[in-house]
Amino acid sequence: MKVDSMKLANAFALATAVLWTLCALIVWILPVFTLQASVWMMHGMDLPAWNLTFSNFLLGGISWVVVAWVTGWILGWSWQQVGGNNRR
Repeated sequence: MKVDSMKLANAFALATAVLWTLCALIVWILPVFTLQASVWMMHGMDLPAWNLTFSNFLLGGISWVVVAWVTGWILGWSWQQVGGNNRR
């Protein structure tokens, strides 16, 4: 099976955009719980508070979508280089 790097990158970017939006909604609806869950996930790091604004949401989302797109593209390219083309 040949992996289309562009399709994989686009799928990663779309999935990240959806997950980022869901995550922001959860932070907005349950800020105390998500702050505590983040403290747990960051080994007890003391986080002062959430500062969820529209610009933070937008710029953070764009950053993550770009990272996901690049990751998807590199994964697709790597797959083709190390064995994706050799499969029957």
